[in-house]
Amino acid sequence: MKTRDLLRLVLSNLRRMKARVAMTAIGVIIGTAAVVVLVSLGAGLQKQATANLYNMGGLDELMVRIGYMEAPAATGGSAGQAASPPALDAAKIEEIRGMEGVIAATPLLDIYMQGPLRLNRQDGWAQMYGVEMEDFARIAALDRGTLELYRGQIVIGSMVPANFIPWEAFQEAEQAGLEPPEPPELLNQTLQMVKFTYDPVTYMQSESIVARLQVVGVLKKQGYLYDYSVFLPLKEALRLNQRLMEGQPGVSNPDKDGYAQVLVKVSHPSLAPAVEQTLKDQGFSVESARTQIESLNNFFAIVQAILGGIGAVALLVAAFGIANTMTMAIYERTREIGLMKAIGATNQDVMSVFLAEAGSIGLLGGIGGVGLAMALNTVINVVGQSLLAESGGILGGMSGETATTLTAMPLWLPIFAVIFAILIGVASGIYPAIRAAALSPIQALKYE
Repeated sequence: MKTRDLLRLVLSNLRRMKARVAMTAIGVIIGTAAVVVLVSLGAGLQKQATANLYNMGGLDELMVRIGYMEAPAATGGSAGQAASPPALDAAKIEEIRGMEGVIAATPLLDIYMQGPLRLNRQDGWAQMYGVEMEDFARIAALDRGTLELYRGQIVIGSMVPANFIPWEAFQEAEQAGLEPPEPPELLNQTLQMVKFTYDPVTYMQSESIVARLQVVGVLKKQGYLYDYSVFLPLKEALRLNQRLMEGQPGVSNPDKDGYAQVLVKVSHPSLAPAVEQTLKDQGFSVESARTQIESLNNFFAIVQAILGGIGAVALLVAAFGIANTMTMAIYERTREIGLMKAIGATNQDVMSVFLAEAGSIGLLGGIGGVGLAMALNTVINVVGQSLLAESGGILGGMSGETATTLTAMPLWLPIFAVIFAILIGVASGIYPAIRAAALSPIQALKYE
């Protein structure tokens, strides 16, 4: 049978049972739309989360920490036995600075804070780090002030001032339907570093001022580590820790014993993987935005597969509708099938007609499902943008233009969805097509 004749016959048969075809196609439309919308939702969430990581920057930065090594059997210990990890001491940090592509490497020394930072009478909180200012100046982006710090001076992240707004002020503004209060201007202000001390006998708490720190610089917004932290010269941080831990055991010399973490910056993001792999081979634990993005992509690939599988269940249910429609067509057209065979149609010709009809139903449903999915994606994005705007963009940091990417339809998805719907249709029509081809012409012509 010629292709043109086949298409003409298929279209004629579909028009004859258009009501049944329409009802069957609706099932395929719903199933296809479910697949596309759910996968688009996963793709949109992936796009948003990845964009947030890229917006935070840090693709040229590595966070190096002490790792754990396994001692090889050749060293005398059994395989798998924990070995002493390499130390991030001053010598190792200098070695890292000399690696190809590395432009800066600074320790991040945690300050053992035992109380808040105080501005006048208002307490605020922030993580404090000691850094090598010369290297830190090559890593951080300054917004205002200076990064040339002397004793008693600090530089703060862009979000630190918000931590000095009283919680009561936030609550009052929310109850009154007003905007949150503006954070105080901390540049050129002096913050008191407070230490709380508990008396184990009287159970009374006392406080003392450990240091007075002048804010001389404010960093640009560039990620959580920078935005919510306070930085001061490394030597000053060491002295502060000594004062804070005075009389307590366990205070070590990091230059000798090693630091817990080192922040490394490379000249270009393309150089980061090589530096990262070298440090991992040396036994260090290395984190980077690139590895976070890769892990995120792997996670969302699984999420999209699960969501697509859930949608595919609805499409598979529609397959039973196609199989039922084609089976009913056999009973209605038994004499017609017998006549086709009587005038020379082969079993393959009969099967081709039924498979083409089933595939056409899948095609109609696939196209309709993609159109419905596009409409639903638009509604989800519009409604999502509205809800996120009302929430102030606090959900995943999505606000403004980025809030429109709750769903994202990759170019391959509608094509795949239509092809999948056609294949589902053809697969559903295989059994009815085989039954139709197996009919005896004589018996078919006698069928009433």
